[in-house]
Amino acid sequence: MSIYRELNELRLDVSQFEESALTEEEQKRWEHRVLRKLRKPERAKSGKWVGMASAFLLAMGLIVPLNPATIANVPFVAGLIERFLDQNELLDYSAYKTQIGQTAQNAYGKLTLNEVLVDNDNLLISSTYEPAAGVSFDYRTYLIPRVLVNGEDLVRTRRGQSIEVNDRMYTIYGDIELRDLPDDEHLRVTLAYDTFDLRKPIEEPWVFDISVPTSRLAQDTTTIELNKTVRLQNGQKVTVSKVVSTPVSTMVYYDVTEASEAVHFKIVSADGEELTYREAYVSDEAGEISYGRYAPIDLRKEKYRLVPYDGFDRTGEELSEGIPLP
Repeated sequence: MSIYRELNELRLDVSQFEESALTEEEQKRWEHRVLRKLRKPERAKSGKWVGMASAFLLAMGLIVPLNPATIANVPFVAGLIERFLDQNELLDYSAYKTQIGQTAQNAYGKLTLNEVLVDNDNLLISSTYEPAAGVSFDYRTYLIPRVLVNGEDLVRTRRGQSIEVNDRMYTIYGDIELRDLPDDEHLRVTLAYDTFDLRKPIEEPWVFDISVPTSRLAQDTTTIELNKTVRLQNGQKVTVSKVVSTPVSTMVYYDVTEASEAVHFKIVSADGEELTYREAYVSDEAGEISYGRYAPIDLRKEKYRLVPYDGFDRTGEELSEGIPLP
């Protein structure tokens, strides 16, 4: 009998427990938590992730505009990271990406590391996987590496996506969130694919030791130290510590320990255009920093405001006038 059937047939005596109705606020909180779990990306470490990036949700369609016959035998396909980030915009991050083109092979097949991009605290990876004969693999199977930066494990969370190009080739994306990334102009990065589908150990893993330059992106990065506290309409307070704007993304870091996990931010331009997060981590636990990742904005050309809103409410009710970005 499977464990699932055992659990389904399990009977408990609940007479000893007192039953009480949830308050409206508790109902909203549980609804928010359930929705967060439904949207949760594949990852190897715990975290309160919400609002999975559309690139992951739509990843199965990323290869549609390409002709599989054209790329079937080509290990490197230009623009994979750009398409992964946004399939609707014609992006070009050639100035910031590092093209690799290294191939490793073992009993599971051949893995080619195409390109990587370090954006603020994120490591984006594009690779191509060709399974060996007899190896079962599909888009639901994950190849997500362990990562060392300058010999240290700085990984906060790991996520990935597998996309079928044809029946014997897959595009493998990795999205690795890092912490305390050093300011070195070049980072020594080791990618070790040592598990198959996050569970089965690989005796001879695919390992790539690469050098990733970061100075060009750093030159085009703007950090705004805000440290501003906003009092919300419900009397709660949220503090925005900083905004980091790069050509690839915009990060908003904030503290909701005096508010709740319901609080999110949207970026509103002077003409009223709104940007909501691609992905977010929100926690009201002491010592936790919440953040949202957004599409890139140009702070030199336009004025923006950070507007908090109620994530419990599907209408996204604004909770204050927001904070202007200088």
